[in-house]
Amino acid sequence: MKNHKSIFHKALLVLRLHKTATGIIAAALIIGSYGIYRSALTAGAVPQYTLSLVRLGTITQTVTGSGQVSASNQTDILSQVSGTIKSIKASVGQTVHAGDIIAAIDPANAAISLENARISLAKLTQPAKATDLSNAQNALEKSYNDGFNAAATIYLDLPDIMTGMKDMLYGQSGFLNDQTLLYLSSASKDARDIAGVAYDKAAVKYQISLQEFKGLTRSSATSSIDAMMSNTYDTIKAVSEAVTYAQNAVSRIKTYESGYSASAASTAAANVNAWASKANTDLGNLVAAQDGISGNMNSLSNLISGSDPLDVRSAQLNLEQAQKTYDDYFIRAPYDGVIGRIPVNVFGQAGSGTVIATIIGQQKIASISLNEVDAAKVRTGQDVKISFDAIDGLNATGTISVVDQIGTVSNGVVAYAVKVAISTDDPRIKPGMSVNTTIITKELDDVTVVPSSAIKTQGAIKYVQTLDPSLLNSFTGSSTRRLMTVSTANKPIMIKVTAGDSDDTNTEIISGLNLGQFVITKTAAAGSTQTATAPSLFSSLGARTPGAGSGVRVTGAAGAMRTGN
Repeated sequence: MKNHKSIFHKALLVLRLHKTATGIIAAALIIGSYGIYRSALTAGAVPQYTLSLVRLGTITQTVTGSGQVSASNQTDILSQVSGTIKSIKASVGQTVHAGDIIAAIDPANAAISLENARISLAKLTQPAKATDLSNAQNALEKSYNDGFNAAATIYLDLPDIMTGMKDMLYGQSGFLNDQTLLYLSSASKDARDIAGVAYDKAAVKYQISLQEFKGLTRSSATSSIDAMMSNTYDTIKAVSEAVTYAQNAVSRIKTYESGYSASAASTAAANVNAWASKANTDLGNLVAAQDGISGNMNSLSNLISGSDPLDVRSAQLNLEQAQKTYDDYFIRAPYDGVIGRIPVNVFGQAGSGTVIATIIGQQKIASISLNEVDAAKVRTGQDVKISFDAIDGLNATGTISVVDQIGTVSNGVVAYAVKVAISTDDPRIKPGMSVNTTIITKELDDVTVVPSSAIKTQGAIKYVQTLDPSLLNSFTGSSTRRLMTVSTANKPIMIKVTAGDSDDTNTEIISGLNLGQFVITKTAAAGSTQTATAPSLFSSLGARTPGAGSGVRVTGAAGAMRTGN
């Protein structure tokens, strides 16, 4: 700075001593020389670029919210659709399990849409394989009918088995009742207790599955019949196990308790053997029916796959959506619990958001509130990460169980209540605690990504910048390098890209870049690689031009290197 001031002082001195044109010209030359000198100082400065590797990564989109653990595990079960309430399958005080039907809204229109979606999917292969496709569909329908018949037979046989088992275990003159076995050995009593516990569990399953079966017909949705057969399988298997334990108890008493009534033991043995035979036969028939459905479903799927995959996939998605809409007409319990109230009646009208029932469960629930933008991204079943202000280090998990369909407005802001079923069982989690949640709304694995800071926009065009590959080739050989910093006078190269989803860090690249390339994520001014000397007043009145060589400096995770002329 001192040199700069000296030059101007010399120019002013010339003007004072030479008040002629010559003095003015001399001063102008001095000031011009200084300008040239300043240009020379900055001519050697080069930008500094930070480059990141194009690689495979994960895009995770999330929504965050905060709230509290519910003071009681109480949830209003809401209708997702509108219509007339056709039936109510549960009662106040009844214990229900996740997935149990609470009520049904008339699904007539949804059933028509579902059938149309099925027909649309079937038409895709009809011109080429109409006969085969028709046969496969008929075979699948028959297998579902066989499955329904197998379940119907089970529910015809089970009353005799369950009543007989109950009388044997708890009847006043039952062969295995507590009073009758009072003077027998502890081993015999233990065998009877095992049979009693197994029967009690089977009886609960039987009552629940029986109600589900009664609510269906052969024309019900295949998904409903599948669920019914699965629950029926669990029930008949539980009954078969209970009968087996009863057989063991009777056999032991008959063999080792010689003082016990021989005639009663023989009758009991004959009864349990008959029950076991019937239960095992029913179980085998149901499994065969399920296998038939699975095989015919695969045959139909193989026939359909011969069509245009995109058309088939579109039709499948339409069918899945129609199925989901149809399923929404059947209001189900979101988790295990007890029905606390049912504020609606059969033949009453329900709308989207109508409270059909209130369930009280043992599972802890986190209640949070989301704005309308975030709520639109959230749906039931999504995974949630949960932390607690009061419990350091506890990272709990959960799933979205309920998303309100009607928001509340406060000061012009719409908010939607969301309930998260907490999966982590930890006694430190208590009602009223504050929670912070991160809801994973979308996750893409193994996609091509770059840092979001590398994406630039020019009108409707998205692009990234990189440097001449010949400049970077010698520095990209190491597979461990993912980041480098380069100082160079070379101008960046623009590459047009098609960008996909993004998160807080990275952006998906659909086209335009290849794995292993480097893109510029940051540009910053760097120090000059050249120096310039101020001209003397008595020199040729011009600045000395810096050297012509251009330097490159590269640093990165794998080391640093200099190149230059």
